[in-house]
Order: sequence, then structure tokens, then C-alpha cells
Amino acid sequence: MKNKPALGTLCLLVAALPCVADTFLLKDGTTLNGAIVSEAGDSYILEVQVTKSIKDERKIAKSDVVKITREKPGEAAFEVISKLVPTPDLLSADEYERKIALVQKFVNEHRDSSRLANAKAILATLKSEYQEILAGGIKFNGEILKRGEKQANAYDLDARVQEARIRVLVNSNQLLQALRVFAEFDREYRPTLSHGALASLMRQVIQAYLAEAKQSLQSLDSLTRERAAGLQRMNVADRKITEAAIREEDALIEASYKAEKDAKQNWVTISPFHKASLEDTVRLCEQELVRLGAVQAAPGVDGGKAYRDAWTAVQGGNAAAAASALAAAKTAAVPARYLAPLEAAANNIK
Repeated sequence: MKNKPALGTLCLLVAALPCVADTFLLKDGTTLNGAIVSEAGDSYILEVQVTKSIKDERKIAKSDVVKITREKPGEAAFEVISKLVPTPDLLSADEYERKIALVQKFVNEHRDSSRLANAKAILATLKSEYQEILAGGIKFNGEILKRGEKQANAYDLDARVQEARIRVLVNSNQLLQALRVFAEFDREYRPTLSHGALASLMRQVIQAYLAEAKQSLQSLDSLTRERAAGLQRMNVADRKITEAAIREEDALIEASYKAEKDAKQNWVTISPFHKASLEDTVRLCEQELVRLGAVQAAPGVDGGKAYRDAWTAVQGGNAAAAASALAAAKTAAVPARYLAPLEAAANNIK
């Protein structure tokens, strides 16, 4: 703590940093992007950006400089706000407010900038989307869905959001977390097109996870022997310390395994030295590969459409049509928590 500068000092340091980076063309053809901190006789002292987070000072002779291209006021600041659009999906109202504040700050502080018109266009886009979000809309797949569209497609949208989340986990190689999220997704969104779209990918994930678990299971005995042999090669003092550490680690692994089983977690954390977790995982992987193969071979009904039809029928105010559409949605296995509000609204149709 004692090495941390005070907040006031930090603010002064930030304020002291040059905010304009010019381009210096040198006689040897190289270019430097930096800002003149000071001049020392026949030299410039430049602050240059070495990496995204590291700056350094360079001394260059004025005679080596062929040309200095001055950065236009506001260019660096505009570079930051230009990346705020297009906005990503599923931003909250608070996140829009923060983006709007950044662009408004640029507009207020750079009224003479050649980028002012661009900044105002960005601001208008953000404000327009923000109003739709405030009104109950949502942005998904790069499009703004108004409140009514969002409500009509609630089941399908929720499924697609979870599908996107699972794909992110898979792409970042978080296979165990992807499998756990998919297990929840499978319970809620099995009758959706998103579930069918994920079936092939999740089979690949399970096959990879199965291979890993089988390899660990096959190597368990040899790893155990190698560990024991390694302990025997140690002196007595080191062996006792290492054995105690191994017992502690094994106890933690066993406690974690038991806690996950008690919590009804099917996808348990595997360990190369924990046989039960590996055997459970191999068994579950093989079962899931069979089940998902059947899902892929025989895609089900579109639960998203069934929900949308039910919502539309209820909004239409025809009791018979609403009852029929709700019955179809139940047959399509749309979860009760999605249908309950529609059923309540249908009961109030005169």
C-alpha cells in the first residue's frame, strides 16, 4: 500500500501526459508517433507509445527530422468514440448511458473538430437505440427489436442468447463450463431451433471431453506409480512435506467432488488423480453422445414459433384462438414459466 501514489498525484500524472501525438518523419525513412515533451538545444525529447500501456521518452536530433505532421485536434479522442458503434447486442440502458456521455463529452469539447459531424451521427444512433431499450426493446443479431417484437419472441430470444453464450465458452475452450450451461439450456430450450443448431457442436465438445477423460483414466495407474517413485527418491524431510501436500490436495479434490454430487451436478470437475470423477465423466459423455445423436437425427418442433403464435393469439383477443395456440405451445413443450403469463392474459379475454 505504501508504494501507491495518492489519488491526487495520479490525477496530476494523467493530466501531465501529452494528449496529442504527432508524426515525425526521419531522414532514414522511419517514422515516430509521439509528442514533444521538451526541446533541448538541437534535440527534441519525444514521448512515444511503445505498447498499448507503456510509454517511453526518445531523444532525436532536430537535424534528423525531415517533416512533422501535426495531429489534428480531437483525432485521438474521436478514435475512441468511433469504436462505440455499431453497438454490441444486449447492451443495458446503463451501458448506453455511459457511451452517450463519452460522445457528448467529445461534442462539447471539440466543436472545431473536422470529426464533429461524425460524432453527432454516432450520438444520434446511440440515443435512438437507447430510447428503444428504455421502452422495453432489445438489440440482438445487430437489430433493434421493439418492445412488442421482444415480447412476442421472448422464448426464442432467450434461447438464442444462451446459444451465443455457450458458443463463446466453447470458442474460449471452457469446455466444462460450456457443458454445464448446455445442460441447463437443454432443460429449458430443447424444443427450439437454437437447441438443434447446437447439437452438432456439443457432440464435438463432448467427444473432446470424453477423449480427455479416457486418456486421464488410462494414465491414472502409471501417474500414481510415477508419483510414488518420485516420493521415494526424496529425502525424508522433503518426502513428508510433499506427502502432506498431496494428502491435502486429494482431500480438497474429494470434497469438491462430493459437493458437486450433493448439488446434483452431473458434469463434475475431473482430476487426473481422481478415478470416480473420471469414470462419471466417461459414462455421462457416452450417454449424452447417444442422446444428442438422436436429437440431431430427428429435429423437433419450433417451440419459438409456437410461443410466438400463442402470444399473437392472446394479443388478438380471441378466446378460442388463444386457447388453441396455448395448447399447441404446451404440446411443443414450451416451459410453463413462459406460458403462465399468456394463460393469465387469455383468461381475461372477454
